[in-house]
Amino acid sequence: MKKNTSILIPIMHVISWLAFVGASIKAGAILTSYLVSIFGNKIASENMYLSLNLSQLMNQDMVAYSILSILIIGVLVMEALLCYQVIRIFLKIDFSKPFQIQVEKIIMNMSVIALFVGILCKLSSGFAKRYTDEGMSFPHLNEHIGVGDAFLYFAGILFVIDIVFRKGIELQTENDLTV
Repeated sequence: MKKNTSILIPIMHVISWLAFVGASIKAGAILTSYLVSIFGNKIASENMYLSLNLSQLMNQDMVAYSILSILIIGVLVMEALLCYQVIRIFLKIDFSKPFQIQVEKIIMNMSVIALFVGILCKLSSGFAKRYTDEGMSFPHLNEHIGVGDAFLYFAGILFVIDIVFRKGIELQTENDLTV
């Protein structure tokens, strides 16, 4: 490996850990705020995390509030899981023989997780749109659920990378057998 690459890989590994921890904290904070707003103080729905305010929905329809909160938490947990899969790649990959079945399976898992995140984002924004059309306002909601299209596109890219990786595994195995 080149010197720049050998420096970049550990940096990317650390960034992956930071992204995982950040996504986990965000998911945990919203889950905690949701639980506090349901079982304790209803004011917790006004500032769930980073200015997410679902108090109008909670005051009007508790079931819809719970559904939207669970969808948001689902998106955030799946994003954290996606970050964890990147960490797993760094732990499993051997750059002298990078095409390994374990890494290919992780890439396929990432593709599936990204697909589910995209679907959950679309469901969340569609569900919220139903209530914003009625005049409710959910400030900063898009910052928490993201853009589903980007995750769906990412899932497609990861699927193509997985196919290329499978072919690389075949070629690497064939090369190992001929030597």
